[in-house]
Amino acid sequence: MVVVTGVQVQPGLLLVLVSLLLSCFECVEKSENYDVTESKNHRTSLYQALLMRAAPSRTKHSTRVGTKTKSTATRYASKKGSGTGSGSSGSSATRTGQSSAAKNKKTVVEMAVCRGTDGVSGICYSAEKCRELAGLNTGKCAVSDGVCCKVERTCHGATKEIISYFVNPNFPSENRESSFCDFRIDINNQNICQIRLDFEEFSMKGPHKNIGVCRKDRFMVTTSLPNGSGISDLCGENKGQHLYVPVDPSVAGFTVSLMVMTSGGSPHLWKIRITQIDCKTQVQLMAPNGCLQYFTDLSGNVQSFNYAGGLYQTNLDYAICIKRSINTCRVEYQQAEGSKFGISSFEGTELSDGIGRAGTVSCDLTTHDYLFIPGGMRDIGDTDVEPVAEDEEEQEEVDGPHEVTNEEKFCGKALSGLAVNEYADKLALDDALSAPENITVPSTVTSYASGPIILRFHTDGISHKDQEIGFSINYQQLGAGCTRKSRSYRGKHKRRK
Repeated sequence: MVVVTGVQVQPGLLLVLVSLLLSCFECVEKSENYDVTESKNHRTSLYQALLMRAAPSRTKHSTRVGTKTKSTATRYASKKGSGTGSGSSGSSATRTGQSSAAKNKKTVVEMAVCRGTDGVSGICYSAEKCRELAGLNTGKCAVSDGVCCKVERTCHGATKEIISYFVNPNFPSENRESSFCDFRIDINNQNICQIRLDFEEFSMKGPHKNIGVCRKDRFMVTTSLPNGSGISDLCGENKGQHLYVPVDPSVAGFTVSLMVMTSGGSPHLWKIRITQIDCKTQVQLMAPNGCLQYFTDLSGNVQSFNYAGGLYQTNLDYAICIKRSINTCRVEYQQAEGSKFGISSFEGTELSDGIGRAGTVSCDLTTHDYLFIPGGMRDIGDTDVEPVAEDEEEQEEVDGPHEVTNEEKFCGKALSGLAVNEYADKLALDDALSAPENITVPSTVTSYASGPIILRFHTDGISHKDQEIGFSINYQQLGAGCTRKSRSYRGKHKRRK
Protein backbone atom coordinates (compact mmCIF):
# COMPACT_ATOMS: atom_id res chain seq x y z
CA MET A 1 0.00 0.00 0.00
CA VAL A 2 1.38 3.44 -1.03
CA VAL A 3 0.23 6.69 0.58
CA VAL A 4 0.16 9.72 -1.74
CA THR A 5 -0.90 13.01 -0.07
CA GLY A 6 -3.01 11.17 2.49
CA VAL A 7 -4.64 8.76 0.03
CA GLN A 8 -3.84 5.07 0.08
CA VAL A 9 -2.94 3.76 -3.36
CA GLN A 10 -2.23 0.17 -4.34
CA PRO A 11 1.29 -0.21 -5.78
CA GLY A 12 -0.15 -1.59 -8.99
CA LEU A 13 -2.09 1.66 -9.59
CA LEU A 14 0.95 3.88 -9.18
CA LEU A 15 1.97 3.59 -12.83
CA VAL A 16 -1.54 4.49 -14.01
CA LEU A 17 -1.68 7.51 -11.70
CA VAL A 18 1.67 8.84 -12.89
CA SER A 19 0.68 8.36 -16.55
CA LEU A 20 -2.58 10.33 -16.08
CA LEU A 21 -0.82 13.18 -14.31
CA LEU A 22 1.80 13.45 -17.04
CA SER A 23 -0.97 13.49 -19.67
CA CYS A 24 -2.69 16.35 -17.85
CA PHE A 25 0.49 18.38 -17.89
CA GLU A 26 0.89 17.77 -21.61
CA CYS A 27 -2.68 19.10 -22.20
CA VAL A 28 -2.15 22.18 -20.09
CA GLU A 29 1.16 22.94 -21.82
CA LYS A 30 -0.74 23.37 -25.11
CA SER A 31 -2.45 26.46 -23.71
CA GLU A 32 -1.01 29.70 -25.13
CA ASN A 33 -1.12 31.48 -21.74
CA TYR A 34 0.65 28.75 -19.77
CA ASP A 35 4.32 28.96 -18.85
CA VAL A 36 5.91 25.78 -20.20
CA THR A 37 8.97 26.06 -17.97
CA GLU A 38 6.82 26.38 -14.87
CA SER A 39 4.79 23.37 -16.01
CA LYS A 40 7.91 21.24 -16.34
CA ASN A 41 9.06 22.29 -12.89
CA HIS A 42 5.69 21.30 -11.39
CA ARG A 43 5.81 18.00 -13.21
CA THR A 44 9.30 17.23 -11.91
CA SER A 45 8.33 18.16 -8.35
CA LEU A 46 5.27 15.92 -8.43
CA TYR A 47 7.27 13.06 -9.91
CA GLN A 48 9.84 13.37 -7.12
CA ALA A 49 7.14 13.51 -4.44
CA LEU A 50 5.45 10.37 -5.77
CA LEU A 51 8.67 8.40 -5.76
CA MET A 52 9.61 9.65 -2.28
CA ARG A 53 6.24 8.49 -0.95
CA ALA A 54 6.55 5.17 -2.73
CA ALA A 55 10.07 4.37 -1.47
CA PRO A 56 9.11 2.86 1.96
CA SER A 57 6.35 0.72 0.47
CA ARG A 58 8.64 -0.43 -2.35
CA THR A 59 11.24 -1.65 0.12
CA LYS A 60 8.65 -3.46 2.22
CA HIS A 61 7.04 -5.08 -0.80
CA SER A 62 10.37 -6.23 -2.25
CA THR A 63 11.31 -7.79 1.08
CA ARG A 64 8.03 -9.64 1.26
CA VAL A 65 8.13 -11.18 -2.18
CA GLY A 66 11.84 -11.95 -2.02
CA THR A 67 14.50 -11.51 -4.67
CA LYS A 68 12.75 -13.36 -7.46
CA THR A 69 9.97 -10.76 -7.97
CA LYS A 70 10.26 -6.98 -8.04
CA SER A 71 7.42 -4.62 -7.09
CA THR A 72 5.83 -2.45 -9.73
CA ALA A 73 7.28 0.65 -8.10
CA THR A 74 10.75 -0.86 -8.17
CA ARG A 75 10.45 -1.73 -11.85
CA TYR A 76 9.13 1.72 -12.66
CA ALA A 77 11.86 3.43 -10.67
CA SER A 78 14.46 1.36 -12.50
CA LYS A 79 12.93 2.28 -15.84
CA LYS A 80 12.85 5.99 -14.98
CA GLY A 81 16.33 5.93 -13.42
CA SER A 82 17.17 9.36 -14.85
CA GLY A 83 15.02 11.11 -12.22
CA THR A 84 16.70 13.44 -9.74
CA GLY A 85 14.60 12.72 -6.64
CA SER A 86 15.88 10.95 -3.57
CA GLY A 87 14.02 7.79 -4.58
CA SER A 88 15.71 7.82 -7.95
CA SER A 89 19.04 8.60 -6.33
CA GLY A 90 18.66 5.61 -4.04
CA SER A 91 17.90 3.38 -6.98
CA SER A 92 20.81 4.84 -8.93
CA ALA A 93 23.14 4.33 -6.00
CA THR A 94 22.03 0.72 -5.77
CA ARG A 95 22.66 0.18 -9.46
CA THR A 96 26.04 1.90 -9.21
CA GLY A 97 27.02 -0.26 -6.28
CA GLN A 98 25.94 -3.40 -8.10
CA SER A 99 27.76 -2.31 -11.24
CA SER A 100 30.88 -1.50 -9.26
CA ALA A 101 30.76 -4.84 -7.48
CA ALA A 102 30.31 -6.65 -10.78
CA LYS A 103 33.20 -4.71 -12.28
CA ASN A 104 35.44 -5.49 -9.32
CA LYS A 105 34.48 -9.14 -9.52
CA LYS A 106 35.30 -9.16 -13.21
CA THR A 107 38.64 -7.52 -12.51
CA VAL A 108 39.50 -10.15 -9.92
CA VAL A 109 38.53 -12.95 -12.30
CA GLU A 110 40.42 -11.61 -15.30
CA MET A 111 43.67 -10.57 -13.62
CA ALA A 112 44.67 -13.77 -11.82
CA VAL A 113 47.22 -16.26 -13.10
CA CYS A 114 45.92 -19.79 -12.55
CA ARG A 115 46.91 -23.40 -13.02
CA GLY A 116 44.48 -25.75 -14.72
CA THR A 117 43.69 -29.34 -13.84
CA ASP A 118 46.32 -30.39 -16.41
CA GLY A 119 48.98 -28.44 -14.50
CA VAL A 120 49.33 -25.85 -17.27
CA SER A 121 49.36 -22.13 -16.45
CA GLY A 122 46.64 -19.87 -17.78
CA ILE A 123 44.63 -16.75 -17.00
CA CYS A 124 41.46 -16.71 -14.93
CA TYR A 125 38.68 -15.42 -17.21
CA SER A 126 34.95 -15.65 -17.32
CA ALA A 127 33.78 -18.61 -19.37
CA GLU A 128 32.37 -16.22 -21.97
CA LYS A 129 35.67 -14.32 -22.33
CA CYS A 130 37.58 -17.57 -22.66
CA ARG A 131 35.28 -18.62 -25.52
CA GLU A 132 35.79 -15.24 -27.21
CA LEU A 133 39.54 -15.82 -27.13
CA ALA A 134 39.11 -19.35 -28.50
CA GLY A 135 40.85 -20.50 -25.35
CA LEU A 136 40.71 -23.87 -23.65
CA ASN A 137 38.85 -24.17 -20.33
CA THR A 138 41.20 -26.21 -18.12
CA GLY A 139 39.23 -26.00 -14.86
CA LYS A 140 37.75 -23.63 -12.31
CA CYS A 141 39.63 -20.69 -10.84
CA ALA A 142 39.70 -19.56 -7.24
CA VAL A 143 36.81 -17.27 -8.13
CA SER A 144 33.71 -19.44 -8.40
CA ASP A 145 32.50 -18.25 -11.80
CA GLY A 146 35.93 -18.06 -13.43
CA VAL A 147 37.70 -20.64 -15.58
CA CYS A 148 41.42 -21.18 -16.05
CA CYS A 149 41.77 -20.26 -19.70
CA LYS A 150 44.72 -21.51 -21.77
CA VAL A 151 45.25 -19.44 -24.92
CA GLU A 152 47.16 -21.45 -27.51
CA ARG A 153 48.16 -20.12 -30.93
CA THR A 154 50.22 -21.39 -33.85
CA CYS A 155 51.85 -20.07 -37.03
CA HIS A 156 50.89 -16.64 -38.39
CA GLY A 157 48.99 -15.84 -35.20
CA ALA A 158 49.33 -13.21 -32.50
CA THR A 159 48.70 -12.75 -28.80
CA LYS A 160 48.48 -9.96 -26.25
CA GLU A 161 47.50 -12.10 -23.27
CA ILE A 162 49.57 -12.06 -20.08
CA ILE A 163 50.14 -15.82 -20.47
CA SER A 164 49.75 -17.66 -23.76
CA TYR A 165 51.33 -20.49 -25.76
CA PHE A 166 52.95 -20.69 -29.19
CA VAL A 167 52.96 -24.23 -30.63
CA ASN A 168 53.80 -26.00 -33.87
CA PRO A 169 50.78 -26.62 -36.16
CA ASN A 170 50.38 -30.32 -35.33
CA PHE A 171 51.07 -30.01 -31.61
CA PRO A 172 51.19 -32.21 -29.57
CA SER A 173 52.37 -34.22 -32.59
CA GLU A 174 55.47 -33.35 -34.60
CA ASN A 175 55.66 -31.61 -37.95
CA ARG A 176 58.09 -32.75 -40.64
CA GLU A 177 57.49 -30.50 -43.62
CA SER A 178 59.61 -27.44 -44.40
CA SER A 179 57.91 -24.24 -43.35
CA PHE A 180 58.24 -20.65 -42.26
CA CYS A 181 56.24 -19.95 -39.12
CA ASP A 182 55.94 -16.45 -37.70
CA PHE A 183 54.19 -15.27 -34.55
CA ARG A 184 53.62 -11.81 -33.07
CA ILE A 185 53.49 -10.80 -29.41
CA ASP A 186 51.64 -7.53 -28.83
CA ILE A 187 52.41 -5.83 -25.54
CA ASN A 188 49.45 -6.05 -23.15
CA ASN A 189 49.92 -2.73 -21.34
CA GLN A 190 52.44 0.06 -20.74
CA ASN A 191 53.78 -1.57 -17.57
CA ILE A 192 55.12 -4.61 -19.43
CA CYS A 193 58.92 -4.38 -19.57
CA GLN A 194 60.01 -7.99 -20.13
CA ILE A 195 58.78 -11.14 -21.80
CA ARG A 196 59.80 -14.58 -20.61
CA LEU A 197 59.78 -17.48 -23.06
CA ASP A 198 59.72 -20.95 -21.48
CA PHE A 199 60.46 -23.86 -23.79
CA GLU A 200 58.10 -26.51 -22.42
CA GLU A 201 58.82 -28.44 -25.60
CA PHE A 202 61.59 -27.61 -28.06
CA SER A 203 63.04 -30.16 -30.45
CA MET A 204 64.43 -29.59 -33.94
CA LYS A 205 67.57 -30.23 -35.95
CA GLY A 206 70.70 -29.05 -34.14
CA PRO A 207 73.68 -26.91 -35.19
CA HIS A 208 75.79 -27.96 -38.16
CA LYS A 209 78.51 -30.25 -36.80
CA ASN A 210 81.35 -28.60 -38.70
CA ILE A 211 80.53 -24.92 -38.34
CA GLY A 212 78.32 -24.85 -35.21
CA VAL A 213 75.51 -22.70 -36.61
CA CYS A 214 71.79 -23.31 -37.07
CA ARG A 215 71.32 -23.88 -40.79
CA LYS A 216 68.32 -26.09 -41.51
CA ASP A 217 66.08 -25.50 -38.50
CA ARG A 218 66.16 -22.38 -36.37
CA PHE A 219 64.16 -20.36 -33.86
CA MET A 220 64.60 -16.57 -33.82
CA VAL A 221 63.43 -13.70 -31.63
CA THR A 222 63.40 -10.17 -33.03
CA THR A 223 62.46 -6.85 -31.48
CA SER A 224 62.84 -3.19 -32.38
CA LEU A 225 65.47 -2.70 -29.66
CA PRO A 226 69.02 -2.02 -30.92
CA ASN A 227 70.50 -4.97 -29.00
CA GLY A 228 67.63 -7.31 -29.77
CA SER A 229 67.05 -10.26 -27.47
CA GLY A 230 70.72 -10.98 -26.77
CA ILE A 231 70.93 -14.12 -28.92
CA SER A 232 70.60 -14.51 -32.68
CA ASP A 233 68.95 -17.92 -33.02
CA LEU A 234 68.56 -21.31 -31.37
CA CYS A 235 68.15 -24.87 -32.57
CA GLY A 236 68.50 -28.45 -31.36
CA GLU A 237 67.19 -29.82 -28.06
CA ASN A 238 66.20 -27.06 -25.64
CA LYS A 239 63.30 -28.42 -23.61
CA GLY A 240 63.31 -26.82 -20.16
CA GLN A 241 65.33 -23.77 -21.22
CA HIS A 242 64.05 -20.20 -21.09
CA LEU A 243 64.82 -16.70 -22.38
CA TYR A 244 64.11 -13.17 -21.21
CA VAL A 245 63.33 -10.60 -23.88
CA PRO A 246 63.50 -6.88 -22.98
CA VAL A 247 60.55 -4.67 -23.90
CA ASP A 248 60.34 -0.90 -24.27
CA PRO A 249 56.79 0.06 -23.18
CA SER A 250 57.37 3.69 -24.17
CA VAL A 251 57.38 2.73 -27.85
CA ALA A 252 53.87 2.78 -29.25
CA GLY A 253 52.92 -0.47 -30.93
CA PHE A 254 56.01 -2.29 -29.64
CA THR A 255 55.96 -5.95 -30.65
CA VAL A 256 58.16 -9.01 -30.32
CA SER A 257 58.34 -11.42 -33.25
CA LEU A 258 59.01 -15.15 -32.98
CA MET A 259 60.02 -17.04 -36.11
CA VAL A 260 60.66 -20.71 -36.77
CA MET A 261 62.22 -21.88 -40.03
CA THR A 262 62.28 -25.63 -40.61
CA SER A 263 63.54 -27.90 -43.35
CA GLY A 264 61.74 -30.95 -44.57
CA GLY A 265 62.53 -34.46 -43.47
CA SER A 266 63.46 -33.94 -39.84
CA PRO A 267 60.83 -33.73 -37.06
CA HIS A 268 60.25 -30.52 -35.17
CA LEU A 269 58.12 -29.85 -32.13
CA TRP A 270 57.70 -26.81 -29.90
CA LYS A 271 55.50 -25.43 -27.18
CA ILE A 272 56.61 -22.06 -25.84
CA ARG A 273 54.94 -20.41 -22.87
CA ILE A 274 54.87 -16.63 -23.27
CA THR A 275 54.67 -14.58 -20.07
CA GLN A 276 54.40 -10.80 -20.20
CA ILE A 277 55.92 -9.38 -17.01
CA ASP A 278 54.41 -6.29 -15.41
CA CYS A 279 57.38 -4.55 -13.81
CA LYS A 280 55.19 -2.68 -11.31
CA THR A 281 53.25 -5.61 -9.90
CA GLN A 282 55.50 -8.60 -10.72
CA VAL A 283 58.88 -7.41 -9.50
CA GLN A 284 59.72 -10.92 -8.27
CA LEU A 285 59.66 -12.19 -11.86
CA MET A 286 61.89 -9.47 -13.33
CA ALA A 287 65.37 -10.40 -14.49
CA PRO A 288 68.23 -7.91 -14.06
CA ASN A 289 69.01 -5.93 -17.21
CA GLY A 290 71.25 -7.82 -19.60
CA CYS A 291 70.33 -11.31 -18.36
CA LEU A 292 69.25 -13.74 -21.04
CA GLN A 293 68.36 -16.32 -18.38
CA TYR A 294 67.31 -15.80 -14.75
CA PHE A 295 67.03 -18.41 -12.00
CA THR A 296 65.27 -17.53 -8.74
CA ASP A 297 65.69 -20.66 -6.60
CA LEU A 298 68.33 -21.19 -3.91
CA SER A 299 69.57 -24.21 -5.82
CA GLY A 300 69.08 -25.48 -9.33
CA ASN A 301 70.61 -26.63 -12.58
CA VAL A 302 72.04 -24.51 -15.39
CA GLN A 303 72.69 -25.94 -18.85
CA SER A 304 74.10 -24.61 -22.10
CA PHE A 305 71.72 -24.49 -25.06
CA ASN A 306 71.38 -27.77 -26.96
CA TYR A 307 73.21 -29.59 -24.18
CA ALA A 308 71.01 -32.64 -24.74
CA GLY A 309 71.98 -32.49 -28.43
CA GLY A 310 75.68 -32.64 -27.55
CA LEU A 311 76.93 -29.51 -29.35
CA TYR A 312 76.73 -25.84 -28.42
CA GLN A 313 76.57 -23.11 -31.05
CA THR A 314 79.36 -20.80 -32.11
CA ASN A 315 79.37 -17.03 -31.50
CA LEU A 316 77.40 -17.09 -28.27
CA ASP A 317 77.93 -14.50 -25.55
CA TYR A 318 75.19 -14.27 -22.96
CA ALA A 319 74.62 -13.84 -19.22
CA ILE A 320 73.04 -16.40 -16.88
CA CYS A 321 71.82 -14.70 -13.71
CA ILE A 322 70.80 -16.16 -10.36
CA LYS A 323 68.72 -14.28 -7.80
CA ARG A 324 70.79 -13.86 -4.66
CA SER A 325 69.13 -14.78 -1.37
CA ILE A 326 69.46 -12.18 1.37
CA ASN A 327 71.42 -14.68 3.50
CA THR A 328 73.74 -15.98 0.78
CA CYS A 329 77.45 -15.54 1.42
CA ARG A 330 78.82 -18.10 -1.03
CA VAL A 331 77.72 -20.10 -4.04
CA GLU A 332 78.95 -23.58 -4.92
CA TYR A 333 78.97 -24.91 -8.48
CA GLN A 334 79.32 -28.59 -9.30
CA GLN A 335 79.18 -30.51 -12.53
CA ALA A 336 75.90 -32.44 -12.49
CA GLU A 337 76.44 -36.02 -11.42
CA GLY A 338 76.94 -38.35 -14.36
CA SER A 339 76.94 -35.48 -16.86
CA LYS A 340 79.53 -34.68 -19.51
CA PHE A 341 81.40 -31.38 -19.68
CA GLY A 342 83.17 -30.03 -22.71
CA ILE A 343 84.21 -26.47 -23.53
CA SER A 344 86.82 -26.28 -26.26
CA SER A 345 90.20 -24.82 -25.36
CA PHE A 346 91.36 -24.47 -28.95
CA GLU A 347 92.45 -21.08 -30.17
CA GLY A 348 89.74 -19.17 -31.96
CA THR A 349 88.95 -15.62 -32.94
CA GLU A 350 90.20 -12.67 -30.96
CA LEU A 351 88.08 -11.36 -28.09
CA SER A 352 88.37 -7.74 -27.02
CA ASP A 353 87.56 -6.42 -23.57
CA GLY A 354 83.95 -5.48 -22.99
CA ILE A 355 81.15 -5.27 -20.47
CA GLY A 356 80.60 -8.63 -18.82
CA ARG A 357 83.47 -10.24 -20.70
CA ALA A 358 86.67 -11.57 -19.23
CA GLY A 359 88.85 -9.74 -21.71
CA THR A 360 91.96 -11.21 -23.31
CA VAL A 361 92.82 -13.57 -20.43
CA SER A 362 91.96 -17.05 -21.71
CA CYS A 363 91.14 -20.32 -20.00
CA ASP A 364 94.42 -21.81 -21.25
CA LEU A 365 95.91 -18.59 -22.62
CA THR A 366 94.64 -19.30 -26.13
CA THR A 367 91.01 -20.42 -25.93
CA HIS A 368 88.04 -18.15 -26.41
CA ASP A 369 85.33 -20.62 -25.43
CA TYR A 370 84.75 -20.47 -21.70
CA LEU A 371 82.29 -20.35 -18.83
CA PHE A 372 82.99 -17.28 -16.71
CA ILE A 373 82.15 -17.54 -12.98
CA PRO A 374 83.02 -14.28 -11.18
CA GLY A 375 84.88 -14.94 -7.95
CA GLY A 376 85.23 -18.62 -8.71
CA MET A 377 87.69 -20.40 -6.41
CA ARG A 378 89.03 -23.92 -6.40
CA ASP A 379 90.33 -26.17 -3.67
CA ILE A 380 93.74 -27.66 -4.53
CA GLY A 381 94.86 -29.22 -1.27
CA ASP A 382 94.75 -29.41 2.50
CA THR A 383 97.13 -26.52 3.04
CA ASP A 384 96.33 -23.31 4.87
CA VAL A 385 96.59 -20.25 2.69
CA GLU A 386 97.70 -16.83 3.79
CA PRO A 387 95.48 -14.02 2.56
CA VAL A 388 97.05 -11.36 0.41
CA ALA A 389 95.38 -8.00 0.91
CA GLU A 390 95.86 -4.96 -1.25
CA ASP A 391 96.69 -3.00 1.90
CA GLU A 392 98.65 -4.52 4.79
CA GLU A 393 96.15 -3.01 7.23
CA GLU A 394 93.43 -5.07 5.57
CA GLN A 395 95.15 -8.39 6.30
CA GLU A 396 92.75 -10.82 7.95
CA GLU A 397 92.96 -14.45 8.92
CA VAL A 398 91.38 -17.03 6.70
CA ASP A 399 89.81 -19.99 8.43
CA GLY A 400 89.64 -23.35 6.72
CA PRO A 401 92.00 -26.17 5.83
CA HIS A 402 92.10 -25.76 2.05
CA GLU A 403 94.28 -23.69 -0.19
CA VAL A 404 92.28 -21.72 -2.71
CA THR A 405 93.14 -19.72 -5.81
CA ASN A 406 90.94 -17.42 -7.81
CA GLU A 407 89.67 -19.04 -10.97
CA GLU A 408 87.04 -17.31 -13.09
CA LYS A 409 87.22 -18.84 -16.58
CA PHE A 410 86.52 -22.54 -17.00
CA CYS A 411 86.93 -24.85 -19.97
CA GLY A 412 88.24 -28.31 -20.77
CA LYS A 413 86.70 -31.69 -20.07
CA ALA A 414 85.41 -30.99 -16.56
CA LEU A 415 84.29 -28.21 -14.28
CA SER A 416 87.31 -28.82 -12.15
CA GLY A 417 89.45 -27.22 -9.48
CA LEU A 418 92.38 -28.34 -11.59
CA ALA A 419 91.56 -25.89 -14.35
CA VAL A 420 93.80 -25.96 -17.38
CA ASN A 421 95.21 -22.44 -17.28
CA GLU A 422 96.75 -22.79 -13.80
CA TYR A 423 98.65 -25.90 -14.86
CA ALA A 424 99.35 -25.22 -18.52
CA ASP A 425 103.02 -24.52 -17.84
CA LYS A 426 103.36 -27.72 -15.77
CA LEU A 427 101.47 -29.99 -18.12
CA ALA A 428 103.10 -28.54 -21.23
CA LEU A 429 100.25 -29.72 -23.42
CA ASP A 430 99.58 -28.59 -26.93
CA ASP A 431 95.99 -29.78 -26.66
CA ALA A 432 94.57 -28.96 -23.24
CA LEU A 433 91.67 -31.35 -23.76
CA SER A 434 94.18 -34.21 -23.82
CA ALA A 435 95.27 -33.44 -20.28
CA PRO A 436 95.89 -36.30 -17.83
CA GLU A 437 93.11 -37.76 -15.74
CA ASN A 438 93.36 -35.16 -12.99
CA ILE A 439 92.08 -32.56 -15.46
CA THR A 440 88.93 -34.58 -16.13
CA VAL A 441 87.99 -35.07 -12.49
CA PRO A 442 85.19 -32.63 -11.54
CA SER A 443 85.51 -30.66 -8.32
CA THR A 444 83.54 -27.93 -6.60
CA VAL A 445 83.97 -24.31 -7.62
CA THR A 446 83.06 -21.82 -4.90
CA SER A 447 82.42 -18.09 -5.24
CA TYR A 448 82.47 -15.70 -2.28
CA ALA A 449 81.82 -12.71 -4.51
CA SER A 450 79.19 -10.27 -3.31
CA GLY A 451 76.60 -8.58 -5.48
CA PRO A 452 74.63 -10.09 -8.36
CA ILE A 453 75.32 -13.71 -9.26
CA ILE A 454 76.09 -13.65 -12.97
CA LEU A 455 77.70 -16.35 -15.11
CA ARG A 456 78.66 -15.72 -18.71
CA PHE A 457 79.06 -18.25 -21.50
CA HIS A 458 81.15 -17.17 -24.47
CA THR A 459 82.00 -19.09 -27.63
CA ASP A 460 84.08 -18.06 -30.62
CA GLY A 461 83.41 -18.60 -34.32
CA ILE A 462 85.22 -21.92 -34.65
CA SER A 463 83.52 -25.25 -33.97
CA HIS A 464 85.17 -28.47 -32.72
CA LYS A 465 82.30 -30.93 -32.64
CA ASP A 466 83.90 -33.56 -30.41
CA GLN A 467 84.88 -31.11 -27.67
CA GLU A 468 82.06 -28.57 -27.62
CA ILE A 469 79.51 -30.52 -25.62
CA GLY A 470 78.57 -27.74 -23.22
CA PHE A 471 77.79 -27.96 -19.53
CA SER A 472 75.19 -29.05 -16.99
CA ILE A 473 76.00 -27.47 -13.63
CA ASN A 474 74.23 -27.57 -10.29
CA TYR A 475 74.45 -24.45 -8.15
CA GLN A 476 73.64 -23.97 -4.48
CA GLN A 477 73.49 -20.77 -2.44
CA LEU A 478 74.75 -21.14 1.12
CA GLY A 479 74.54 -18.89 4.15
CA ALA A 480 77.00 -20.74 6.37
CA GLY A 481 80.69 -21.60 6.29
CA CYS A 482 81.70 -18.17 5.06
CA THR A 483 84.52 -17.46 7.49
CA ARG A 484 86.90 -16.15 4.86
CA LYS A 485 86.61 -12.40 5.16
CA SER A 486 89.47 -11.35 2.94
CA ARG A 487 88.67 -10.87 -0.72
CA SER A 488 92.24 -11.48 -1.94
CA TYR A 489 94.17 -14.75 -1.86
CA ARG A 490 97.60 -15.86 -2.86
CA GLY A 491 97.40 -17.25 -6.37
CA LYS A 492 97.54 -16.26 -9.99
CA HIS A 493 94.73 -13.72 -9.77
CA LYS A 494 93.94 -11.25 -7.02
CA ARG A 495 90.42 -10.18 -6.33
CA ARG A 496 89.48 -6.60 -5.72
CA LYS A 497 87.66 -5.60 -2.57
